[in-house]
Amino acid sequence: MPSFDPSEIPFPQTHRLLLGGVAPRPIAFVTTLDNDGRVNLAPFSFFNAFGVNPPVICFSPAFSGKTGNPKDTLLNILETGVCTVSIISYEMVHQASVASAPFERGVDEYIKAGFSKQPSLKVAPPSVAESPFTMEAKLLHHIEFGGKPGSANMLICEVLMMHVKEEVMNESGGIDPAKMDQVARMGGAYYTRAAKGLFQLPQPTERVIGIDSLPDSIRQSSILSGQDLGKLASVTEHPGKPLDSDINERHERAKKHLEQDDIASAWQALIE
Repeated sequence: MPSFDPSEIPFPQTHRLLLGGVAPRPIAFVTTLDNDGRVNLAPFSFFNAFGVNPPVICFSPAFSGKTGNPKDTLLNILETGVCTVSIISYEMVHQASVASAPFERGVDEYIKAGFSKQPSLKVAPPSVAESPFTMEAKLLHHIEFGGKPGSANMLICEVLMMHVKEEVMNESGGIDPAKMDQVARMGGAYYTRAAKGLFQLPQPTERVIGIDSLPDSIRQSSILSGQDLGKLASVTEHPGKPLDSDINERHERAKKHLEQDDIASAWQALIE
């Protein structure tokens, strides 16, 4: 397994490895205004949410890897202290790509990309009206790392307002991920589409038995994968002692049930 020391390789190589390995990443489509009221819209995939009380998001408009110059987004938010973040759905992705082009400072990417401006309630910058989920935010902290080409500028922001299109909400008041149809950034020119890769994974609400509690005959199986063992170990108590007879045949049957996420039947194949 090759190893890479960021202090010993060119930073573009670090960039490629980091973006390819830490993925998929949500994309912040950030709108800011400069002091003259000129609009800037740009996407950033170094982005996520980090708390709910208060709600906090963070994104990083890094210095240009080629010139070392600050992005317009960074300059604007340091001038005004506010921004909006619009989430990019699959229907918006090609327009968003147009908005990411390196236009001159002061050029309105909304016009270039054909987006509509949605007025905000608490901050001056608008948000993207086509987005299914937008946030109004104020800057809490700016942390600069390195000050060199490609160096990060972490902008920690408090969310002041959230806006959600009614058609993407579910009956419980949350967001339906299939209807949201977000896109996320991978490495290079690759993206992924959430609605096409959705799966559900039950979250433990009680203490589970854990893989270390499985009998050796199961843990050391040449048939059951680590994924299979994780499913078997997600129960809250041992269903029974696995039988020693016909182990391989039992493991094969259990694996077929686990492929269908039928954990109860998998355990029955092992113990009955």
